[in-house]
Amino acid sequence: MSEEDPKPFIKAAYLLQLRHGPFTERELQESVGTDELHHLLNLGYLTEQKSDGEKYYSLTENGRSQIKVVLAGGVYDVLHLGHLAALNEARSLGDVLVAVVATDVTVEMLKGRKPIFPEKDRRALVEGLKPVDKAILGYEDIGFGFEQVLIEVMPHIVAFGYDQENLERTVREIIQRRNLKIQMIKLSKFDHEKFASSSSVKQKLSEELR
Repeated sequence: MSEEDPKPFIKAAYLLQLRHGPFTERELQESVGTDELHHLLNLGYLTEQKSDGEKYYSLTENGRSQIKVVLAGGVYDVLHLGHLAALNEARSLGDVLVAVVATDVTVEMLKGRKPIFPEKDRRALVEGLKPVDKAILGYEDIGFGFEQVLIEVMPHIVAFGYDQENLERTVREIIQRRNLKIQMIKLSKFDHEKFASSSSVKQKLSEELR
């Protein structure tokens, strides 16, 4: 990585820190494949602390401001091209895309049924998609749970699918109540003739299994 472009290093640091806290120099080197830690410390992008004789590092507010983080959320049960189109569009809005995947309990609360695939499988599948930098599981409490996600991820942008009106209202209320500087963006409605929706995919699977 060149000294003129710290973003790849800062992005790696951010992803390590997300839900895991401070990281070691070795973890950062293994993640990004180069050693720019001291350069980033000198620029004020990282801060150093010691615990049990080990040095740990965290992004400073200045470092965090160097990258734009986008958050998108969904159930992602039976992945299809519509999901990929939405995530590609969300990724184009920033430098890092974090996808929050609904837990099995949340899916049951929202849809009145269990998901086809368990939460761990859905999370792993979403994280394997090219536009996604990190996929995390949400919390079981729908309202407070998404608020916790917003505080942990601290995105610059939250991207919503065309059919996520309820989630959009919840996030808007959280942003206003907590006075968060987060932009809300509605993603394009995908072409139904080109992309199948989750419901239509499940219906076709059900018909084929009869």
